Amino acid sequence: MTDLRGMNETIWIQGRYESQYGLLGRMAEELRQAFIARGHDARVMDLGRDEHPTSGVFIFFNAPVSLDVLPEALFTPGSALRGVQIFVDHPFGLPDDVLDAWHERDAMANYRLCLPCVDDVHLLAMRWPGIRHDCMRHGISRDALCDPESITRESWDAKEFDVVLTGSVGSKEKHESAIAALNPSVRVMVQEMIALMVARPGIGYLQASDVVMGSRGVITGKWASAKMFWRLVIAEVNRQRRAAVVRSLQGLRVGVFGSEEWTSYCTGTVSYEGLVGYEQVADAFARGRIGLAWGPTQFVHSSSERVMLAMAAGCAAISDDRLMIRRDFVGKQTCVGLYDAGQPATARGCVDKMLANPDAAVTLARAGRSVVEQGHLWEHRVDTILAQPGVLSVGG
Repeated sequence: MTDLRGMNETIWIQGRYESQYGLLGRMAEELRQAFIARGHDARVMDLGRDEHPTSGVFIFFNAPVSLDVLPEALFTPGSALRGVQIFVDHPFGLPDDVLDAWHERDAMANYRLCLPCVDDVHLLAMRWPGIRHDCMRHGISRDALCDPESITRESWDAKEFDVVLTGSVGSKEKHESAIAALNPSVRVMVQEMIALMVARPGIGYLQASDVVMGSRGVITGKWASAKMFWRLVIAEVNRQRRAAVVRSLQGLRVGVFGSEEWTSYCTGTVSYEGLVGYEQVADAFARGRIGLAWGPTQFVHSSSERVMLAMAAGCAAISDDRLMIRRDFVGKQTCVGLYDAGQPATARGCVDKMLANPDAAVTLARAGRSVVEQGHLWEHRVDTILAQPGVLSVGG
């Protein structure tokens, strides 16, 4: 039963962002449409141009450059405006200075944090005591769903690619240069952390730091020191894992959509198909029989919207094996194939099995699309947002 509380609340959604591939702006509009579909008055606004709201629920994705750009009412005790930040990255991606300033103003009573990440969220309360946060799985737009009647054996056979994958990798040369510039003793530890995470995908960055640095007497567990090498390590682990998977697919018709750095890996039967914006990702997946939807490297347990977009597009989806993928998409109704990110050849094995059993793959694709429609659209996340303590002025 739909919770009718807050139906008279105006939902304000920041819609203007400088984000790669148009991700955040598109998500903001998709979320607005989801609120409208659920009967709410939801409006996209531009903080830099529009009058700031003083009441209702203000939602913004990721992080502002400073508190100055946010509505002043968010920092007023007892205000009728509550803020919800949807952060689609690891906690280390949060801007320390912005949340520090918010916390120092003792104004977090009007603030809630929703993030799809379940990895390392214990850090949040340690870093900002009193912060209120909750896990909210990713959602996608209903518009991303293909026509269920289009998922047939005939359409499968007619697909342009055996496998489609999307995403980015960094430059090998740039990563190596950045690592080489580190202090020699630090460089060795960073290289060992990368090697450990590549070999054992169940070990996250913090665990790798504890194993490698802790074994050398370096004190771990402090936010600032733990975060210091996070982006560098994650970027190189990401590059090595994804490049190895792409190499394993040689001999199949593979379409790669993403950053230009992919071109050096796209040889033989693997073709680089260019950069696509977020709203074209489902269309890209629809060109393949199989959608290889790997999870974000900065997460060990959590997933992203990529696997949902692959299933929504009518692909037989595969993903690297992780807890949240198993919880959501494997169980009573399996709708995604899994491979071991520590052994790239298992991705090829998973693909080959699907290609050898097309009828089973089509059944998997149908199940995937159905599960996404039933539980993983932005419409299904509206209640999660509004259920955060204190978000609604009525009975919150």
